[in-house]
Amino acid sequence: MSFIKTDLAAKAHRSNTVDAYQVSVERAIRHMKQNIAEPLDLERLAEVAAVSKFHFVRVFDQITGTTPNHFLGCLRMQRAKELLLTTNMSITNICLEVGYSSLGSFSKNFNALVGFSPQDFRAMPKKMDAMKFAKTIWGFLAARYKVTGPQLEGVVEGPARPRGFTFVGTFNKGVPQGIPYSGTVLLSHGTFRIKRPVESEFYLMAVLIPFTANLASIVTTIPVGLVASLRVQNVADEAAPKPRLRLRPLCPTDPPIVLALPALPMQPY
Repeated sequence: MSFIKTDLAAKAHRSNTVDAYQVSVERAIRHMKQNIAEPLDLERLAEVAAVSKFHFVRVFDQITGTTPNHFLGCLRMQRAKELLLTTNMSITNICLEVGYSSLGSFSKNFNALVGFSPQDFRAMPKKMDAMKFAKTIWGFLAARYKVTGPQLEGVVEGPARPRGFTFVGTFNKGVPQGIPYSGTVLLSHGTFRIKRPVESEFYLMAVLIPFTANLASIVTTIPVGLVASLRVQNVADEAAPKPRLRLRPLCPTDPPIVLALPALPMQPY
């Protein structure tokens, strides 16, 4: 399974139809990126995608795991993150630059998607340099964090390269945003144990950040090496197979990962 999408699309259509929809959605996403500050126009996006408006939202959700509106919101927050850390623009001007007319709505959505307020996010590099980030990761791992309560055990697998930190987390939607309900950090593929969510269904996601990535890239664009995702039916049955996350390269239809990964090891799970 992929980081954002599930196998539903492959089951719902023949492979050639899925490929055609993939190309259509990619066209719509390119249009979003080129017009990031413009209001969402479903009719125009459907036209660009060459899919009827009636089918567009359903097809987009099948391919990306989320709605066009939410996908555009992630693109806007990704751009806002870059502007916060690479320019001296005021937060109000950044808000307008990425298509928001209300600073309150921008700040609320930024906090929900990234996990921090715009002000706190902008201050992050001053509070956490590369050495502090490394110490935080190693301290988290060295503590041999003990999971209390119901546990979820799974396996991360995939290519041997690149090597890096693999962040694993549980979310209630098919797009990683905010702070996960539970999570951990791995230095290599293998078994992980985290707190089991209480929802009847949730998403288990992983992202590998190469050891060679610098902190500025991790904070802003998140230089993803590999990703994985799985939609899990929450059945606490010891006989049930362990969920397996198979890491793969990022693809154009994956929404940007806007949550603030560097701070996750410091979050109480």
